[in-house]
Amino acid sequence: MLLSLGAESIAYSKWANTDYTDYKISVYLDNLQTYIYKEQISTTNTAPLTDWWKMDKNVFFYIKKENTILYNSFMNPDENGEVPKFEADDTEFTDSLNDYQAFFPKREGHDIRLIDGKAKIYILADFQYNIYNTLHDISIAISGLIIILILIAFVRRKIHYIKDVTFGINILEGGNLNYQIPVKGNDELTQVATSLNSMRVALDQQMKNETKAIQANNSLVTALSHDLRTPLTTQMGYLEILKEHHYNSPEEMDKYINTALDTCHQIKEMSDRLFEYFLAFDPHPERPAEALDEYDGVELFMQLISELSLPLEAQGLQFEIEDPMDTFLIHVNMNDMLRIFNNVFTNIDKYADEAEPVRIRIFHDTENAVLSISNKIRKEPRKNESAKIGLISISSLMKRQGGASKTRTSKDNFTIELKFPIY
Repeated sequence: MLLSLGAESIAYSKWANTDYTDYKISVYLDNLQTYIYKEQISTTNTAPLTDWWKMDKNVFFYIKKENTILYNSFMNPDENGEVPKFEADDTEFTDSLNDYQAFFPKREGHDIRLIDGKAKIYILADFQYNIYNTLHDISIAISGLIIILILIAFVRRKIHYIKDVTFGINILEGGNLNYQIPVKGNDELTQVATSLNSMRVALDQQMKNETKAIQANNSLVTALSHDLRTPLTTQMGYLEILKEHHYNSPEEMDKYINTALDTCHQIKEMSDRLFEYFLAFDPHPERPAEALDEYDGVELFMQLISELSLPLEAQGLQFEIEDPMDTFLIHVNMNDMLRIFNNVFTNIDKYADEAEPVRIRIFHDTENAVLSISNKIRKEPRKNESAKIGLISISSLMKRQGGASKTRTSKDNFTIELKFPIY
């Protein structure tokens, strides 16, 4: 736009109207005069002027000698290339001249020499418009070049940025999650770099958490394995005493048997915790369909709840069970269900407050049945939980049934929901 305005201001300046126009007319006249001598153009032979005019149709002219128009480029030549001659005040000529002078500035005549004498030539051309067209074309070319250079610079910058992002991806693929991909600009590539950095941070944190979990799990297995040796060694010692009858009375024998039984219970508790640990971190938790059996969901839930709630009610806990609306069918593994409910009611035994009842709801929609159990949390748990993987074990066991578990803690209330697909 600025270049076009500059071309217009130059083309219609005082310099273009005087010096430039005079120069162009002077050059045109010199070249025409040379052409006249070469083609032997005279007052009776003006046909070659038509060929001259055709070389530059933007410049119109007519040649006048005394009161006769010898040649007029406005008129069409005859079959011999001759343009008819006529008087200067002829109506046809004056009308055509007036029409053309409406588009071109009127100029004074210039002397020109024909082979047989002098004449006057009148040139009708807008040299200012010609220079404007030339400068306008140049300005368009310069604008196009500037645009191309800008595009090249933009594309090169984007290519360099793509190389930076690719380089960063290669570093991340190599395992260096501390490298941060540079974020530049505000376009799709910027969003890709930002997303990659977010993914890098999340993956790095996940790997750190997994490393900590593996270390903690290894410590747990090591501790439990060590803890198993002590009661096992004790049990073996007492069994050896009983086998060899190294006791002095039936009372002493009963004492050794009771001690051996106590150590059996300790070993069982520890082995159960080990089993829960390996179950909780099973990478393939789902059971095959043939390992699942079909049960009436309401009947199964109520049976397990009634069996496991009795000893807790003896300890002072109360249970409120909302009557289910209707029944449904579920496919589950009974051994897994027993472990799930044992974990849930063990959690109630440890953390539920006797001040409020444990509330149980059974409901379902078209796809899933839900067992919801809520209790108020005690300020101090009744027992210490050493492994702390009960809820993880429940989640893994639920996945083995094709279901899921969800826990919520709000203020001093705890809720666990067991979701089973229904059939």
